[in-house]
Amino acid sequence: MGELLFGFGGRIGRSGFWTGQLVVLGLGWLYFDNVDSALATWIPGSIYMGSAIALLLALPLIWIQAAITIKRCHDRGKTGFWLLLLFVPPLGLPWLLVDCGLLPGTPALQRRA
Repeated sequence: MGELLFGFGGRIGRSGFWTGQLVVLGLGWLYFDNVDSALATWIPGSIYMGSAIALLLALPLIWIQAAITIKRCHDRGKTGFWLLLLFVPPLGLPWLLVDCGLLPGTPALQRRA
């Protein structure tokens, strides 16, 4: 499970991709459900300071999301740079759902003996 969530090498199929997405969704739900009230109680002052700390605390979730998506891109025969498409708002999420979540992977290349 550690390699699935934290490593950037290799390939994963659709089932591994969706398993990883559910893990990120669950962790994100737990994180965002508790972070607002927790930050409000122990960080006095500006809301921007709380937002910066909240982003810092969310970095592991961002890392896991990137690792899962990059490995799925590898399985689809693409480089990890396709992950940057998520930063294009109208295209990013539909691409992630269709290309990574629904389409089958490419056959693995066989090494010659």
